[in-house]
Amino acid sequence: MDEQKDSQRSFQQTSPLEETDINLEHIYTFIESPEVEQRQVFNSEEIQNSHTESLVDFLQSEGMQLLSYGPYGLEAKPQIRGFTDETVRVVIDGICVNNAQYGTFDFTSIDINDIERMEIVRGGFTEGVSDEGSVAGTIYITTKKQALGTSVTTDSFVKSFFNEKSFADTFSQSAGISHQFLDSTFLKLNLRGTYAQNRFQFRNYMNKLVTRDNAEVKDFHGDAKVSHFFGNGSSFTGGVLFYNGIKNCPGTSTSVSEGLQKDLNAMVNFSLVNPAVKNVFRLENSGAWIFNRRNYDESNSSSLHLINTFRYASYAEADFNDFYTQSAGLTLDAVNLDSTDDGKHLQFSFTVKETSVFRFSKHVIFTLPLAVKTCGSNAAFIPKAGVKIALEYADFIVNAYRMVQFPNMDDLYWESSYARGNPDLKIEEGWGGEFTVNWKKFIPLSACFFTNYYENKIQWASSEGILTPQNVASAFYCGLDLRTEKIFFDGILEVKASGEYLYSALLDKDNELTYKKRIMWTPDWTCAVSTAVNFFDFRFAAEWNYIGKRYKSNLNVSYMEPYSLVNLNLSYEGFEHFTVYFRAENILDTEYEAVDSYPMPGISATLGLRTKW
Repeated sequence: MDEQKDSQRSFQQTSPLEETDINLEHIYTFIESPEVEQRQVFNSEEIQNSHTESLVDFLQSEGMQLLSYGPYGLEAKPQIRGFTDETVRVVIDGICVNNAQYGTFDFTSIDINDIERMEIVRGGFTEGVSDEGSVAGTIYITTKKQALGTSVTTDSFVKSFFNEKSFADTFSQSAGISHQFLDSTFLKLNLRGTYAQNRFQFRNYMNKLVTRDNAEVKDFHGDAKVSHFFGNGSSFTGGVLFYNGIKNCPGTSTSVSEGLQKDLNAMVNFSLVNPAVKNVFRLENSGAWIFNRRNYDESNSSSLHLINTFRYASYAEADFNDFYTQSAGLTLDAVNLDSTDDGKHLQFSFTVKETSVFRFSKHVIFTLPLAVKTCGSNAAFIPKAGVKIALEYADFIVNAYRMVQFPNMDDLYWESSYARGNPDLKIEEGWGGEFTVNWKKFIPLSACFFTNYYENKIQWASSEGILTPQNVASAFYCGLDLRTEKIFFDGILEVKASGEYLYSALLDKDNELTYKKRIMWTPDWTCAVSTAVNFFDFRFAAEWNYIGKRYKSNLNVSYMEPYSLVNLNLSYEGFEHFTVYFRAENILDTEYEAVDSYPMPGISATLGLRTKW
């Protein structure tokens, strides 16, 4: 449904350069358009209109559950269909950026103002060949690269949690410049700095109103890119993404031991695109060096983790005729880890994937993605298949897929006084399937029924006083995803809604205490409804998000209460170069926790000014 709406934005704008006369409205480098795979698509305008301070806040406003350990800058992990951590893949400009040591991606490390487009795939069925390994889903991010002419943009905001001791809590300033050299070379530079005290008030276990202390975050983002387009439509892009963050980690609400985390991340990447070789083939080659440095200090310990990742991705796509399209991709990884707790290790991995698309008629499409993936001594074959029946009023889609997840380096090599990794871990694996109906007329509606069986799940458990990971868990998942979106009165009114019901059950018969119990932290319902009114130069939007009941452990004895969040947006674009915006979050001042014992903020207000020259 979102992808149907988005199909009006041509995916063939990858390089609209003419051979001799270069006359561009804008240049995009979007991911290839899928046939059976379902993608939820957001462009830069939608992201900007949310006026959220980070990608974490935007994902939450769109109905995704986040396992958040606090406000801006502190750890937050998306959870999709009951899966989280490394099972959610993040791909930026064609390069997978999940950390090889602990599996996740720090969503604070990318500036939300730098995103041109974001696409979310829920579930393990993916047709893209740039990478493989998704279990829960994949988040594809395309960063802004260039525009015609010269433009300068800024974004400034201040945020308050209405704490009398520090009324103005968070300050952020960003600036960007895009410049065109001659006809076919473009430069883009974005910088952003944020200072967040994160001193919000909450009620502790004694029902006393206290202030969250020791949660201060100071960070800086940088992004620079140079793109050159050749006369035949081919292009080269090179750039660097940079992030430096100093984060005070307060721990749980009752913790007396705080930590200080210092992150330094950099990704130097390039891509070479040939969109129409012999008018049949599209070729793309990408490479990246990713550097991650994390230093963590507590009162009685200190650790340093250095990761150098070298990643190369190449893929080709060929439209042989109206009946048959073939794509293939190769990804090579080399990871060097030097960690206080994991030691020194060198890890190699590669993925080979192909996707065949057969269009038997304009109504029937069959896709067959196949992949071989290796990591260290582990290897797996990952087959998938999907069928789409496209009718006038509705599309019907059925797919099935294998899911595979390799252990991360912490699982394999961790060594400390209280925990020890396990180099003999097996791969996590399972099978999944989906049945989707996309209703296209009147009010579009997408309904997807999904089911998964997953086994060899890695869990850390105490053995003789030492935490050790083991392949012990298997589980069954099934649920229903619902999405709808509609624009009324020529764009004056926008309404969209989404909901997901999830049932999960642990299937380890050897553990009678957890057998057939729901998986901890997974809500039964997640829902989101938003509406926006565009009137002259004003835009007013309201959002409602609901997260259902979540058990605190797999024993299913105690649980976290469901909660609802209501947010409001108001912006005015009547000035030639200025946009003034106001965002109020959690206006009902709901007391809630996304993770047990980690309080989240109550009501807050943000006032900002965005300029473009």
